[in-house]
Amino acid sequence: MPDSLSSAARPLARPLRHPPLPERFLPPPGFVWGEFIAADGALLRWGHLPVGNARAECVLVGGFGEFIEKQFETMRDLAARGIAVWCFDWRGQGGSIRPRRLPTRPRARNFERDADDLAGFARAQLRTGRPRVLVAHSMGGAIALLCLKRHPRLFAAAVLSSPMIGLRTGRVPPSLLRVITRPARAAGLGICFIPGARKWRPSRLPSPERSRATADAERCRLRHAWFSAEPALRHDDATYAWLDSALALIARISKPEFLTTIDTPILLGRPEREVVVSRAAQRRAARLLPNCTLVELADSKHDPFLERDAIRDYWLACLDRFIARHIVTAH
Repeated sequence: MPDSLSSAARPLARPLRHPPLPERFLPPPGFVWGEFIAADGALLRWGHLPVGNARAECVLVGGFGEFIEKQFETMRDLAARGIAVWCFDWRGQGGSIRPRRLPTRPRARNFERDADDLAGFARAQLRTGRPRVLVAHSMGGAIALLCLKRHPRLFAAAVLSSPMIGLRTGRVPPSLLRVITRPARAAGLGICFIPGARKWRPSRLPSPERSRATADAERCRLRHAWFSAEPALRHDDATYAWLDSALALIARISKPEFLTTIDTPILLGRPEREVVVSRAAQRRAARLLPNCTLVELADSKHDPFLERDAIRDYWLACLDRFIARHIVTAH
């Protein structure tokens, strides 16, 4: 993202068009939109699904290139379990502030600022006195760990699905990969795509066989459906700058001296068919985190919130039991 807010595009207040999807994938009744002003004046788009007599409130945040609209079905399920839901889009994604030039292209992330955006949002919006729970996926899970480290006691518990504590980089170790990504950024090539990545195209139709996130025939098409209906939500594949900043973050948050000092109760979901992030890094993190419950998600791809009903229902049941146990204990 650019440092100057004057070079940023105006956020999308709400989607202008809805794709032809089943009702459960569209905004739930009572859902409201809003804008949060971050500490530096940046505008971040948020959404909220209120619940009468809620037992807890959660902040729900997604991963790389994700957006609020992807979460509507999950919001409905959390609300049905008595949890009021707040969510917002990270800078450069969804309907939040983006660069004016090449707005769909991912830049290097300032993850510390993302963690402070998350904390500032939670303090400003979740003020009912009910227990606060953080629910985060993938890149959002890595930011969540930074937030829990920097802002202890802000959340009573956290649920992390496939957190980005390590990346699957094939035969090239991350330390060697940075030998490529850092010089690329220094040479002004950070905005260029990494090998195999490309600009989003409507002709790239997803399928449950090709999807890295899910084997569910309907849910694997959510991202494509929303991007097709609302171009302002679109997001391209990874660049050298984004990858370099992600690798730098991972090198920090995977260290024992970082993880062993986070004492917030954490539920960590580890998909069996993961090809995006490192399963070994997740298992190691679960051992190092002082108060972590590891759940093995059999036959799940990267995103259990988008998976087939049997996997998804199991994961939501684990989430439900975990939250019930820890908000009673904490409050």
